[in-house]
Amino acid sequence: MDKYIRETIPLLETAKVISKIHKGFSHDEKYAIDDQYLLRIFPIDDLNKRREEFETINELAKYSVFVPRGLDFGRLKNMDKAYMVISYIPGIDGEVALKNLTKEEQYEAGYIGGKELNKLHQLPAPSGYPSWYSIKKRKSNHYLNGLKSINRLDPKIKDMLESYILHHENLMIDRPNQFQHDDFHPTNIIIHNKTFAGIIDFQRMDWGDPIHDLHKLGFFSKRISIDFTKGVIDGYHENQPLTESFWRLYTLYSAMHIVSALVWGLKISEEQYELLLDYSHEVIEDHNHFQSIVPKWYQD
Repeated sequence: MDKYIRETIPLLETAKVISKIHKGFSHDEKYAIDDQYLLRIFPIDDLNKRREEFETINELAKYSVFVPRGLDFGRLKNMDKAYMVISYIPGIDGEVALKNLTKEEQYEAGYIGGKELNKLHQLPAPSGYPSWYSIKKRKSNHYLNGLKSINRLDPKIKDMLESYILHHENLMIDRPNQFQHDDFHPTNIIIHNKTFAGIIDFQRMDWGDPIHDLHKLGFFSKRISIDFTKGVIDGYHENQPLTESFWRLYTLYSAMHIVSALVWGLKISEEQYELLLDYSHEVIEDHNHFQSIVPKWYQD
């Protein structure tokens, strides 16, 4: 494959070290090239969607220096696959690196990450894009229907989640349509020399309410580092007072994420469902069974 890469992609013809990357949930084939480039190979059927991702990454570079640069995009010869080459951000992903930082360093990494995420959220959705409420409401209804079919889940939890979502989903009306990374958590941030170095993996990017981009903090991030997670919230707001409207939206999206995670997890495997159920119970407890909009981990 190394020879094929050099012969097929002109930008990489002089590459010295090509290392395959195995970590991550993406189905892309990923290669680090001389610690300078990242090559992602994907099915040709995804060409249009991934071109949008590639072009959006380059737009985001106008807002933050902490994102990769799109360098090359095209089809691979004699294969039903396409590729993109983006700049490589050296370092270690946050899931691994944060555990080796002090509490102060973890907070600072989160603070910078939150501040940079806020900058990315300045990029507006394409003209004429459907309203956030219409898109998210449709998705939410789909997952709530799926939740009803999970017989093993405590009916009280199902009723609580459905009731909370249906009573608060009107908060999404007239929310802005901006860029969403849609998978912002420690696995997709890079730490280098004990500090925040970048945001990676834009494959799930979407458009909608920017606050929705924070909904995985209480689900994934706080399990790895509460200090990092608090830092993200504070950095996102640059230490401005946090409003009740922010926390109400954040909590709504947290409840919605529990529903989608459980429905998705059950489709993947029994093990995945049980893992996400444990995570969901923690979020429910953090919000005092959705009687509190400010999670316990932020108050401590």
